[in-house]
Amino acid sequence: MVLKEKVAALPDTPGVYRWFDASGTIIYVGKAKNLKRRVSQYLRPEDQLDRKTRALMAKAVDIDFTPVETEEDALLLENNLIKQLQPHYNILLKDSKTYPWICIRNEPFPRVMMTRRYVRDGSRWFGPYASVVHAKQLLRLIGSIYRPRPCRLPLTVEGIAAGKFRSCLNFQMNKCAGPCIGLQSQDDYDAAIEAVGKLLSGRVKSLIDDCRTQMTAEAAALRFEEAQTWKERLALLEAHHERQKTVGHGILDVETYRLLEPKTLPRRVVNSQKALAELQRDLGMEVLPKHIECFDNSNIQGTNPVAACVVFREGVPSKKDYRHFNIKTVVGANDFASMKEIVNRRYSRLLAESPEDLPQLVVVDGGKGQLTFALEALEELGLSGAMKVVGLAERLEEVVIPGDPHPLFLDKNSASLRILMQIRDEAHRFGITFHRQKRSVHQVDSALGDIPGIGPATQQKLLRTFKSVARLRKADPAAIAALIGPAKARKVLEALSGAESDARVPSPDSTPAASGLQLRSDEKALTSLQNPPPNK
Repeated sequence: MVLKEKVAALPDTPGVYRWFDASGTIIYVGKAKNLKRRVSQYLRPEDQLDRKTRALMAKAVDIDFTPVETEEDALLLENNLIKQLQPHYNILLKDSKTYPWICIRNEPFPRVMMTRRYVRDGSRWFGPYASVVHAKQLLRLIGSIYRPRPCRLPLTVEGIAAGKFRSCLNFQMNKCAGPCIGLQSQDDYDAAIEAVGKLLSGRVKSLIDDCRTQMTAEAAALRFEEAQTWKERLALLEAHHERQKTVGHGILDVETYRLLEPKTLPRRVVNSQKALAELQRDLGMEVLPKHIECFDNSNIQGTNPVAACVVFREGVPSKKDYRHFNIKTVVGANDFASMKEIVNRRYSRLLAESPEDLPQLVVVDGGKGQLTFALEALEELGLSGAMKVVGLAERLEEVVIPGDPHPLFLDKNSASLRILMQIRDEAHRFGITFHRQKRSVHQVDSALGDIPGIGPATQQKLLRTFKSVARLRKADPAAIAALIGPAKARKVLEALSGAESDARVPSPDSTPAASGLQLRSDEKALTSLQNPPPNK
């Protein structure tokens, strides 16, 4: 198709356009209040163009565009794509201070902060945000729920153990949990930061589910103060989730069109198509994806690397087919090599046990890098072309397709994207749960493994009930004694807290029976926590 015909087919709406060179590389990203009017200006006679535009059009051979609702959306999307793609002919915005970002710093005990300068330093970046007020509201929410440290102290585990730091006013005001003085472990802090990343990525629903589960578990164990803390956190997240559903997700709420024919632009998906049929069409598949598998890697700063594979059949989770993987051949946090290992292990085993059960669609959580290594694994197994394989990049929820230099942006409200996000989020949840269990087991093993008389079965009981050594140290001795017996409880508490803990452990004879009044009080509190009253 002639380039002029493509430009003539552009809509008269706000949006972002991208010029491509002959190799399919994006060489320029621009925004427009009116896409057709703005892009048409590039096709004027050469003597009417400035030097930079002449150089650009000498290389440009193709164009894509993304219509958006408002000029503000176009501004944000342009800024985000320029920072991500670094096009050759874009001079401004590659590293400007125009819009605020929220950054999770690449450091021990990472800080969460707002900044206007985007730096490729290994940190995790979220944004940009059109409104500073919105970014500050998010930071206040994060501070009230997860309390990441606001200080600039160069915290290290060794420095904390040596007592090099002192608590500050933020700790006294309950704005920080005190990792600098050893009151919050590295694992607990990292778990909080992982949750912050999910919140900033818009994956609030899974956080809500986690909070509700934790609140119920604490209430069932009669730890009502901790259950109340989870209840308050749950209320904040639910309120934030409701605001999200009301105002939408800004620059993510767009559709991307590839101009293949000048007069046949794709239409918005009709709600009455089935999700799988819509996904088949959007991904250009020859068969219906009745069997979908998704892979996700999980590690925190390279520790305890694990992976997960979840399976959907007929569009719903098939949990009996879920699989966990301990990474065996990769050292450190190498998501690419880890992805290749688990894809190879999954399908080499499937080929050996049930080759007729290969999925029609494989989804890789990640971008081009993870997708490339997954394809290498399939090629080595002789499965190239046997199934459709795509990547789902989290930042813009873009679908990466092998062989296509241009990512596919599905309508955020489409059934296709919803089912892809659902299976990706499920894989992430499943992997994170396994990773936390593995870290907890490692922590419990290292703390309890050398205690005489405390074997693996007892350690597992403690882990299932108290989740971590930190919680075990704070637990009521009577609860520990009820779980594993007074003798073993004394050994555990002596090892964790010193010999003086012996006096805290009640003997079987001295443990008072709970009165009926106390029992009724506990039951009432439990009912209140599990069934909170409606908002007035």
